[in-house]
Amino acid sequence: MLKNIFASFGFGAAKVDLVLDDFRLKMGQPVTGKIVLTGGQVEQAIEGLEVEFRLASAYQRGDNIVNVNETIATIPVTEETFQVAPEETREYPFTFVCPEFIPASSVNTRYYFQTNLEIKSGIDAQDRDFVDVYPSGLQEYFWDGFNKLGFVPHEEGYTGKKGGGFQIIQFRPTEWLRGEYDEIVFMFQPAHTQNGVAGFFELDKKGKGLLGLLADELDLDEKKGRFVFTKADLTSGEYAAETIRQFINHHAKDLIG
Repeated sequence: MLKNIFASFGFGAAKVDLVLDDFRLKMGQPVTGKIVLTGGQVEQAIEGLEVEFRLASAYQRGDNIVNVNETIATIPVTEETFQVAPEETREYPFTFVCPEFIPASSVNTRYYFQTNLEIKSGIDAQDRDFVDVYPSGLQEYFWDGFNKLGFVPHEEGYTGKKGGGFQIIQFRPTEWLRGEYDEIVFMFQPAHTQNGVAGFFELDKKGKGLLGLLADELDLDEKKGRFVFTKADLTSGEYAAETIRQFINHHAKDLIG
């Protein structure tokens, strides 16, 4: 009786564990593994087992930090009701295709699988497994273009579907343009990258000396606007890098810093 009471509060209850074959996911590609259900100290009734693919991110809006938590997909494993005996082990195969056109994992944007075991008359068991999601298609070439130029994400965030679905990336130049800019920001909607990558950009040159201070006061060191990179602009990482280089050079030629 005492064991049953403890189990109803989660002590000595059934547990669940998602074991993935790889923690690196690529958009559009399958991930495989297994779910291991282990009985606790007493027999318990199981009413459902599912896995949620979830995103967690944050971005700055004005002076506030907005946290974003979204369920990307729900994968039902079993809806049958059954009894799991003490220390009994059951295994379920797990297969999932990572969706395309979602934000890539970055500084603040993270993904995880949450496995939910629904226990009758007890506290449900959960398991979380964090994974990295890598882009594919035009998104992959877009990211790779910045990487080939020596740009690394310094700050990043995803606004979530309610905020328009923008991924905002502040790049730090480590090779080309190193030390010349305070900010190089590109923001785009991953959900709309089937035929190109478009959005908004900001270039903010690093001020130097008196002229730099004056340029900063008059906003002569900043350039903001829209960008549109077509499928033809992003045919490879190398081509994307040249597209980005030409774009920045074009829009930075009148900046004072």
